[in-house]
Amino acid sequence: MPVNIFRALLLSFSFILGYAPLSGAAQGLDPVVLKNAVDNSIAAEGKKPGDYKLVDQDGVSFSLSEYFKDGKPLVLSYIYTSCPQVCPTITMELKKAVDGARSKFGDRFEVLTIGFDPVNDTPEAMKEYGLRFTKSFKGFRFAAGDMETIERLLSDTGFFHVKQDDGSFDHMDMTTVVRPDGTIYRQIYSLRTQPQNLGLRLDELITGKAEGGNTLSMVDKIKFFCYRYDPYTGKYVLDYPVFVSIFIQALIIGIIVYAVWGRRIGKRFSKKRKV
Repeated sequence: MPVNIFRALLLSFSFILGYAPLSGAAQGLDPVVLKNAVDNSIAAEGKKPGDYKLVDQDGVSFSLSEYFKDGKPLVLSYIYTSCPQVCPTITMELKKAVDGARSKFGDRFEVLTIGFDPVNDTPEAMKEYGLRFTKSFKGFRFAAGDMETIERLLSDTGFFHVKQDDGSFDHMDMTTVVRPDGTIYRQIYSLRTQPQNLGLRLDELITGKAEGGNTLSMVDKIKFFCYRYDPYTGKYVLDYPVFVSIFIQALIIGIIVYAVWGRRIGKRFSKKRKV
């Protein structure tokens, strides 16, 4: 194969997989940034976050390490209270998943939701937000912290978020399951569409079942690359320029493959038909 065609083929594959920048809408994020965000979150698995001081919805100060004295897994969720739709949807699905797990495991795990906008996510704001989903904060707490604490904690857990000029955030739909010893077990992605995965990971930890891997399909990865947060609608919407670019790159791969191997493939098929 000629060198220039080989390089073009590799470059096309790199665009499809998100290893090179893709052009998108002004509000869209570089796919390389998104790929790195996913990689960083997965890399956090097996690591132990620092022992940070937080304040819950009732103004009670506590250390993260307090959760690991009773040998229970901890579910960490991330929201910002001024989020119009995405975060409330995530928390709603989280509550449903937690209620389902509670029916099976009772109080054998804990849930903590972190506000990642320290300027606005005060304990009071976290309580107001939390009361929209639960009447009892027992085993289902909401916590705030200062800017440095929150940023360090989110860095440890691999949670991706970027603040926009209008005060909204681009962020991952991700929940973190932590082992009873304080090390991160698994990241749960797309809780809004796959809440059942939380129950599966808790089942593995609590019952001692075989650990499930955290592999992401190509479709899952493309969802990260092709969707962006629209602050005007409060939803993640398809970034059409990115989607079109991926389609064009796929078309280029098809053309290159046909140009290089098309005749050979055609000859093989014709030989098989003659036989």
